[in-house]
Amino acid sequence: MSLDKATVIAALLHGLESELGAVERVAEMARDEATNSETKAEGKYDTRATEASYLARGQASRIAELRRLRAWYRQLDLTRLDSRSQVGLGSLVQLMGERAEWVFLAPSGGGKVDLNGQRVRVISLSSPLGSALAEQEAGDGVEVDTPRGLSEVEILQVL
Repeated sequence: MSLDKATVIAALLHGLESELGAVERVAEMARDEATNSETKAEGKYDTRATEASYLARGQASRIAELRRLRAWYRQLDLTRLDSRSQVGLGSLVQLMGERAEWVFLAPSGGGKVDLNGQRVRVISLSSPLGSALAEQEAGDGVEVDTPRGLSEVEILQVL
């Protein structure tokens, strides 16, 4: 069963927007905690303010990463991507290994979406699977080094 790439991208972008909103809310709470007078150190071993500032800094970094990824999704040109037959950034790939699966290659991995009973995982080109798939075409088989050992997958479709 084939998936519509535009629908997959829209669903991934929607999930990313939701995650970004949640992370922004948590970051606001972390910033408030880091600057709250109640968090002020009460002694030389009291590190609550320092820990809260580390958390706020980490959340700010995650927000920046999610915003870059959102911008990348928004600028995707599906007409240009659909004309290519090799796996690359922006490809939606159907694989057959131990089981059939779909993957979408993005600048950073993580995340997934379920559409019409099909799960699509987001992977990066720097992941073991992503690097093995890079520049391959439908019909090609690739070997992937996984934590469970060497695994072989066949590329059924590249969209």
